[in-house]
Amino acid sequence: MAYDDGGGTGALRSPSQPQSLKDVKVVGKVVMTGRQYKCNYVPLVKLASLLTKLKEGEGILVAIETARFSIESVAALAKAYGAKIEVLSSEEGLVTLLIKKD
Repeated sequence: MAYDDGGGTGALRSPSQPQSLKDVKVVGKVVMTGRQYKCNYVPLVKLASLLTKLKEGEGILVAIETARFSIESVAALAKAYGAKIEVLSSEEGLVTLLIKKD
């Protein structure tokens, strides 16, 4: 099953489902790339909104363009809401994370 953010960017596509996704119900997706948003604050606000509603056993997929956004800022935001991050993939300046609550 392929995952897609719906925007056609392919940022959240995966040819096979990672093991960590089988144990988590994905309730949201955020694409943090220059192509998706002109303002850096929009995806962070969207992520914070999703994190406020995140429950145990649920997760959020996040694709980060590392030239524009820092993984550290996303990790700090996740930690503030009691969530953990897991790197699912990393290639050519694009990192895909799973933010989840256990």
